[in-house]
Amino acid sequence: MRKITLLSLAFLLPFGIMAQELPLDFEVPEDNNWSSFNGASATVVTDPTDAANQVLELTSNGADFDGASINMGTYIDLSDDSSNTITMEFWTPDATTRTHLLKLEGATNGPAATELFFDTSTSGWQTISIDFGPGLADDYTILTLFADSGVGNTATGTYYIDDIDGPNGAVIPQDPEPAGPAPVPNVPDSEVYSIYNDTNGFSTSFPVAYTFGTLSGEPDLDPSATENKALKFNFGVAGWGQGEGGPDDVSAYDFVSFDYWAGPSVVGFDFVLISNDGGVTEHKLQVSIDEPIVNGAWTKIQVPMSFFTNLGFADTALFQWKVSPLNDSVDNSGIVYIDNVLLTQNQLSNENFEEVSFNVYPNPAVNAWNIQTNNANIISVDIFNTLGRLVKSVEVNNSEARVEVEANELSSGIYFARINTQGDNAQTIKLIKQ
Repeated sequence: MRKITLLSLAFLLPFGIMAQELPLDFEVPEDNNWSSFNGASATVVTDPTDAANQVLELTSNGADFDGASINMGTYIDLSDDSSNTITMEFWTPDATTRTHLLKLEGATNGPAATELFFDTSTSGWQTISIDFGPGLADDYTILTLFADSGVGNTATGTYYIDDIDGPNGAVIPQDPEPAGPAPVPNVPDSEVYSIYNDTNGFSTSFPVAYTFGTLSGEPDLDPSATENKALKFNFGVAGWGQGEGGPDDVSAYDFVSFDYWAGPSVVGFDFVLISNDGGVTEHKLQVSIDEPIVNGAWTKIQVPMSFFTNLGFADTALFQWKVSPLNDSVDNSGIVYIDNVLLTQNQLSNENFEEVSFNVYPNPAVNAWNIQTNNANIISVDIFNTLGRLVKSVEVNNSEARVEVEANELSSGIYFARINTQGDNAQTIKLIKQ
């Protein structure tokens, strides 16, 4: 058995996810919080060589630099030059020499990122030890594994990783996070070009070929079984964007829209469309300058495509898009979530989104919460605990604008109510039981 499970004290993140810290042994739920990119996949599975063990399964698809990353809850500290080695157990299917890459990023107290290639050439499990060398930082927040890595490396393969270990630093302060997901668009599929949306399955979408910058994660913000992700940005580190292999003609679409949620310290940010029509040019909408910044609430931005074309954007040659700190300065730091980046043929009205607002009182509650909606009738309320488990469901026979939810049988703590209203709308709000 290679497995040594360590029990440690860690703080709670939203929805009951504990802080990730080294070693990552994949025996606890928080170690499964990986985000894959460039066509790779990453998930925790049963070890094919040991049914009593859990491991990370990482599958590459032949793209350059495809892999997966995890946002740590505890800093990785590589500041001690005598103790800055990362080790892991790595399984490969055969003895073919394969090249991989381990990258650490997100630091502010030294080099922002550091990375090293490593090879595997043994069939089965082998121990990998990577010495990152001197002069590094004590606060790396993101650990990324690139599978078959390197420019022009078209290899594919499925690998298993276990017991990623190294020096831990301090616990990372918890980032602000929305209490629930962004509203889900309700717009005809034929009228949409989707740049980023994970809920609707739109037929026409931005053909992502690569990413650039640093993304802080893609969390599922819906505590229920329904999945609704958003892109998470830490503008104190960097912006992030996506590109395609060749320019795309989006001149059939007349409006640009996206939803954002900004943390309390955010003063603004840049949303940028990039065209390549005889030359690559960037064209930005600045939230706080072109549109006012709203903190702590999901906010929809919608502008005519002419806003960007008047800046010189070639709508026949969409090449890249990105979201960056305001004026590209990490001094304008803060946490921002982005969802539903869409180009549409028609302007979205309030009916195109779940624009129902709710009032909950009292909150915190001792005996019961009263949930009231402004413009739709409630048909049911589902209550989830911070682990995402359904603990209570209230059906409303005739639908009401106000519903009382008994809380006596619930333990003290944080809960999330998914409120279903007429018209197949739903929103999630945070509840506190005293």
